[in-house]
Parts: sequence; structure tokens; C-alpha cells
Amino acid sequence: MFFLTYIKGTRVNEWVMAVNRWLSRQIQGGIHTTDERLWNETATSFTQRFTDSLVKENAQSILRAGVKMKGEDIDAYIVEVEELIRLAEYQFDVPQTIEMFTDGLPTGLYQKILELDRPTTYEQWKQAAINRQQDYIHNISWTNKRTRSGKRRNKPRNYAPWRVRPSRRIYAERTRRRNEDERPTRS
Repeated sequence: MFFLTYIKGTRVNEWVMAVNRWLSRQIQGGIHTTDERLWNETATSFTQRFTDSLVKENAQSILRAGVKMKGEDIDAYIVEVEELIRLAEYQFDVPQTIEMFTDGLPTGLYQKILELDRPTTYEQWKQAAINRQQDYIHNISWTNKRTRSGKRRNKPRNYAPWRVRPSRRIYAERTRRRNEDERPTRS
């Protein structure tokens, strides 16, 4: 009964007093305070009284509106979608549920999964999303590490743009010589 002292608020006061009276009658009637039935009945009563009766409908509504992956956190996205699927009482491996999951993925991630993995079940989609996102994060980390260390990004080794394209003066000189060599000589 001690735990009831922690439950406070205008909406629960009446329930707390009723449960306290019920527990007192049970104990006075001979039921031991450690009997699990007391706890089970109290928990059931609390759940019936204070559970959101529209949980299923709210979860379905949120899923229909669409849940999008925020940032690069694939784990948070999966937890959110799976919780809503459970609350909505949907099955995981039906095409509609898989579509709800894939619609929330960023376009690039979705395309990479299709290109490389070709998943068909929800679990395959989930694992492929985790794997591809890990690859992406690793690649970003590796690229950032290379650019912070002073090395050029996306340039071949020994890249020297001044060697690749000659200056205008050199180009003009080569063109003039070529033209002189190609002129017919007068006889």
C-alpha cells in the first residue's frame, strides 16, 4: 500500500482512496500483504481506469500521416515506427506496413537499399536500413577525418591543376608552332 502514497493528482485521488479501502478490506479479510493477487488487481484497476482508450486509433492516424526519419538516427526511427505498429496492432510483414516503414526513409537511403539489398520482408528492410546507414555514417566519418588532416578531398594523388591545363601563353605558343609547321612551303 505504500506505493499509493506516490500517486498524486486531482484525477487520481478518488481512485487512490478507493483502492486503499479495497486493499484494507482484503488484508483485514485474511489475505497476506505479499499476495500477488493484491498487486495484480491493483494494476488491472489502474490500467482500466487510466489507459488511453484511443491508443490504437492515434497510432494508426500517426502512421497514416507518415513518420519520417529525422537526421541520421536510424535507430530512433525504427523504435518509433515499431512502437506505432505495435500500438496500431498492425502486422509487420504485410506490404502496407513495409510501405509505411520505407516511406519514412530518406530517398538516398531507400535507393541504396533497393540497389544493393532488394529486401522483401520487414526484417530484411530494417536490417538493410541499419547496414546502409552505418556505411553512410562510416563514409562521412572517414571523409571528414581525411579533410581535417589536411589532405585534399576527392583529388587524385599528386594532383597539380597547373600541370593539367597549360597556361594561355603556352597554349598560344603551341598553336602558333603547329600552324607554322602545317603551312605549305612556296616553291
